[in-house]
Amino acid sequence: MYSYQRLRSALQDAAPAITFVLTLGAALWLHVGSGPGGRVFGYAEALPEVLSPVETARVASIEVAVGEEVEAGQIIATLDSSVIDAEIAVAKAEKTQVEADLNMELAVLEQELDTNRETVERHLAVHREEQRRAVAEAKVLDSEISRMKQLIENRQAVLDDLTKLDLQHATVTAIASEKPRTLSVLTEQLKATERRRNGLRDRTSGLAAKLDADVRVATENIAMLEQRRASYVLRAANAGRVISIDRQPGDVVPAGMPLVQLLSARTGARAVACVPERFALGVNDGDAAELYIRGQLGDAIPGTVVAVGPLVSQLPPRCWPTPEMPAWGRVVTISLDAPMALVPGQAFDITFDARRGAAPAQPPPKPTTTAPKAGAAPKAGAVASQSPMKLPPTLASRTRFEPSGVLARPGESRYLLVSDDTGHEQNNEGAPWLFAMSAGGAVAADPVPVSGVDALNDVEGIAAGDAGEIYLLSSQSYSKKGKRKSERTALLRLRQDGQGFRVDGEIHLAEVLDADPSRAAALGLPEGTRALDIEGLAFRQGALYLGLKAPLDAQGNAMIWRVGSPSALFGGEGAAAVEAASAKKKHRTAAEAARFDAARVSLWARARVDVEVAGKPTPGGISELVFMPDGALAMTSTPSTADGDAGALWRVDRPEGGVLSPRLVQRFPGLKPEGISPSLTPGALTIVFDAAAPSFQEISWGQ
Repeated sequence: MYSYQRLRSALQDAAPAITFVLTLGAALWLHVGSGPGGRVFGYAEALPEVLSPVETARVASIEVAVGEEVEAGQIIATLDSSVIDAEIAVAKAEKTQVEADLNMELAVLEQELDTNRETVERHLAVHREEQRRAVAEAKVLDSEISRMKQLIENRQAVLDDLTKLDLQHATVTAIASEKPRTLSVLTEQLKATERRRNGLRDRTSGLAAKLDADVRVATENIAMLEQRRASYVLRAANAGRVISIDRQPGDVVPAGMPLVQLLSARTGARAVACVPERFALGVNDGDAAELYIRGQLGDAIPGTVVAVGPLVSQLPPRCWPTPEMPAWGRVVTISLDAPMALVPGQAFDITFDARRGAAPAQPPPKPTTTAPKAGAAPKAGAVASQSPMKLPPTLASRTRFEPSGVLARPGESRYLLVSDDTGHEQNNEGAPWLFAMSAGGAVAADPVPVSGVDALNDVEGIAAGDAGEIYLLSSQSYSKKGKRKSERTALLRLRQDGQGFRVDGEIHLAEVLDADPSRAAALGLPEGTRALDIEGLAFRQGALYLGLKAPLDAQGNAMIWRVGSPSALFGGEGAAAVEAASAKKKHRTAAEAARFDAARVSLWARARVDVEVAGKPTPGGISELVFMPDGALAMTSTPSTADGDAGALWRVDRPEGGVLSPRLVQRFPGLKPEGISPSLTPGALTIVFDAAAPSFQEISWGQ
């Protein structure tokens, strides 16, 4: 008993020292054992796909149940569309009314012009008759005056009789001499009436054009409503499992509020590690990782670092040592080396090994001689043959050549190319040039000049409109030096001008979005335009489409914008270019903002277009898009923000907006496809690649 009391007393006396030692040990463990050389906290990645309406609506039906497995593109829920269906019906009726009014107004105007023409013709006939009568009377009076002079000489008449005849002769002579001028005026009136009448029939008059524009506005309004109607059907963007249903049929769901949440089937193969700030430089892409499930004994789960956060920032709250103490560091994404089922959110202790992560460089696969047809399953590692572009030495001495977009010109039997950079840094940098290439890949020695703009910078897209115009798009992104000059934010409209082109419309998209963050937020950019990078540009049925390389949305989808009225975006012909050249930036941006709002720019679609870098799935962004003659949408993708050369070609057979389900056509290991266009060869697609040696490829575009 005495020994027990002594032991108890000793422990009580030593308790402060023991506590101090334990505290020092814990601090030492946190300092040494919570980094790349020790263990860091991590958890299985869980990125739910939240399906939300884009506008407030009532839920009509839920087509799935919690726990159910769903496929990409599967209908998850439908919203009550009765109101928008009524709006579409009203819009169609208004269009019919506009068309009827158009025909009626044209008929009334043509009838009025016919009446005016008949009136002018009648007046013309009357004046011609009066002219003939005056001429005849003048001849008769000439004879009578001669006779009267003879009678006066013979003293058979007096001078007063001759004076009366002279007055009559002067009157009819004046009428006869004036009539040609009157007839000329009436003739011109008749011609003008006929021109106006023909103009109405040919639909070239100002009024006919205005009425036609009213019909087109009504058509675009119907298309916009039908696009909204399509968003009333919510589909899964990726295959996965339903984890929650937040609303039931009959509930009214505000825009942006969750309706159904899915967990993608792909998220279980990745984990997130929270690397403390003091070890921020100790982890790199490609490092090996070992994951130990917390609270369990067992072997390590091997993985590889596929992405490292670009900056030190506040870590997710789950990584904080205590809820009240925020932690800072870098978020590292790890891909498991072997597929296995993980519970999203499951906790791990993670170690890193840079030495095991360093893999020897592998030789590139040898190219094959044929390319797969669109829609065929691509073979793993298969690379179709690319043909080098033939660049004349004289052109290479004048300019850099980094093809970033291509446009087929069948009527000219050539392609037009745009380049990221032109000229040389020491001479003529940013020269406003396009480049011409033959079907065989021979680049013309002389650039195609573009007038009306001082420089072109980081041009990524080229597309042709339906009225002979051409559009050029700069990336809107910041340069490597962190600058974004006006020429990097330009979207230009060009017209043919001799052997080159001239700018007759210009707008600076990023500057307009920066002027009003709500515009950017409505287009899927809640954080503004700092990360904005647009590389895709296409035209279809009177609208422009812009494909974003970055940023991606919260689900990892690339976004596509639609410009419903490009003519409103640029204003009248030539007006925008003159305005941009003469106005100060502040006033220019205000004018461009008004045109931007009138152009009906919207977030049209989203698509998952991931690529593979070194064999690892990597989020991809759109590098180009084009609508093919068969109605399908072709898209190429490259890494959205990650480093590495990789690309893929995708196909969407019925592009109707919303969440698209692109089908993989082909991957391009080690290459970045930058531009695509329907080929000069019927039934084919041409792709251009930006590399040390620019190349192109033609593939079959079948069903």
